[in-house]
Amino acid sequence: MLIAIAAVIVILIGVFIFLQTKSGADEKSLVANTIWHGGDNSEVVFTENRIDWYQSPDDHDDNYFSGNYTFYIGKDAVKYITENLADYGVTEDELARVFATNGPYNESNFVVFDIKYDKFLLSGEEQAMERPLVPWYGFILNENTYLDVANMNTGTLYGFTKQ
Repeated sequence: MLIAIAAVIVILIGVFIFLQTKSGADEKSLVANTIWHGGDNSEVVFTENRIDWYQSPDDHDDNYFSGNYTFYIGKDAVKYITENLADYGVTEDELARVFATNGPYNESNFVVFDIKYDKFLLSGEEQAMERPLVPWYGFILNENTYLDVANMNTGTLYGFTKQ
């Protein structure tokens, strides 16, 4: 009897760990290994942990930013932006007001990208980067096919449609 109870507990723990891992993987897969087109005709390519942002989808050899990114969504995004990116001044109370008053813009589709660029190529020449940390925050909408995000350093808004 004791062995059967122990076996059930081990199985339940295994299922819980599997579901937690699967949930995190599903969330990351919203952007990992995808291509997005910007309203300015730019193209963003996400791999598992890299972002490449090209000025033109027709030229991947010049005029681009490249770096590592980490993606957060939902409660994890709220926690990350208010704790790890606290210097930017976004608070939980501000976010709660946005979520409460803006229809499709809610906590479940709130996203944060923590981007650390390590390469910037412009007109064939590598450029120095004064601020390589460029976090974005915003929302993933339309059944996860549209990113409505803002650059937290500049306040510039971007819209990207999933290819």
